[in-house]
Amino acid sequence: MVLFMCSPALADDNPFDKVVKVEIGSDNKWQIKGKTATRSGSYSGDFYHFSYDRKHLRLRITSGAEDSEASAREYQKLAVEDVQIDGKRLPLFKWCLANQQKHTRFLQQGLKVKQGVCAIEGKKGTFVMRLNAATLEALNKGQTLSFMIKPFRSSITVNFDISDFSGVMAKLSGKEKSVQKVSDKVVAVEMCKERPPKGFAKIKSVEYACKDAAAKAKAKASIKAMLAKERKREKTEAAKKQAETKAAKEALAAEQAALAETEASKQEMNNEITNKMLAVCMKKWASGEHRCYCEKFIKHAPVGIKSDPSCAAN
Repeated sequence: MVLFMCSPALADDNPFDKVVKVEIGSDNKWQIKGKTATRSGSYSGDFYHFSYDRKHLRLRITSGAEDSEASAREYQKLAVEDVQIDGKRLPLFKWCLANQQKHTRFLQQGLKVKQGVCAIEGKKGTFVMRLNAATLEALNKGQTLSFMIKPFRSSITVNFDISDFSGVMAKLSGKEKSVQKVSDKVVAVEMCKERPPKGFAKIKSVEYACKDAAAKAKAKASIKAMLAKERKREKTEAAKKQAETKAAKEALAAEQAALAETEASKQEMNNEITNKMLAVCMKKWASGEHRCYCEKFIKHAPVGIKSDPSCAAN
């Protein structure tokens, strides 16, 4: 499908307003392939695609410019809070709320709607409504189609310009010959990458549509956040390693001190034994006798006392 993406703008600059508003205008041309017409736009790295195939209207959210399941965002708790045309809730959406399992506050991923008129396929980033005559008439006469969705904690309102929708309907029904046919050739959206600085191989590059200033800013912020996290981790690891090294040095010093103390104590005990034995041997040598237990102290013997070679055998 041919995709020519323009960057939509925030309708409200209030940073405290949790509801993000994305505007996708008529400058985002309809792409017609077969019996399906699609208008697409992007904001902050996400791409929003409104499709009409004469039987259904569909909103799909993707991570890339291509309107396909392969690039679809996956959600665990996608909710659709409202679908409006020119600020008024679609009666068909109201019917879906009234005929949903469990509650009627908003359409919730995982809950079924009677006859499958409305369906949220969160794993495919998609919301689908089966059209009726009244809804088709409202689309044909409307100026703005709004989807109020809640993919995470914050709500997002995606507004599509449908002021030229009647021409698209005529084209798909074969009643309008003046609508220019769009080539089936896919025009790739140029993608850029925000890369981390050298030395941070663990951090992956973040891809974004080159012409999407908001997506580029988001990619830069993502890299900055990952860098801060990685630097904090490295600092923690370095501190841990330093502490471990210090602890190892202290343990080695304590061990060496203990060994030195043991050696000193052993030497002191040996000296004490030597002194006692010398005293005994001196008495024997003074009487002219020599015993084998005094052989190791022979160097202290007085003149006249000789070593006894036979003591070595004992």
